Amino acid sequence: MVADVAKGMDRLIEVIVHSIPRERESRDVYLAAARGAPTEMTRLLFERLAQDEEGHETKLRAVLQLLQQASARG
Repeated sequence: MVADVAKGMDRLIEVIVHSIPRERESRDVYLAAARGAPTEMTRLLFERLAQDEEGHETKLRAVLQLLQQASARG
């Protein structure tokens, strides 16, 4: 039972670690799209989406830190 929980936590950590760069990549795509946006409304939309991706990364990093701390405690 305890081993299953630890294994699940390790898998969750792995998923989060792999997700963080994807959030950054998505942010960069949206920022590039914002720079080439044909209208102000489109630019604002892409900038908002980029901000959302930054927020996702921040949340993932916070969860990752908590999981790593919990995992280190056993």
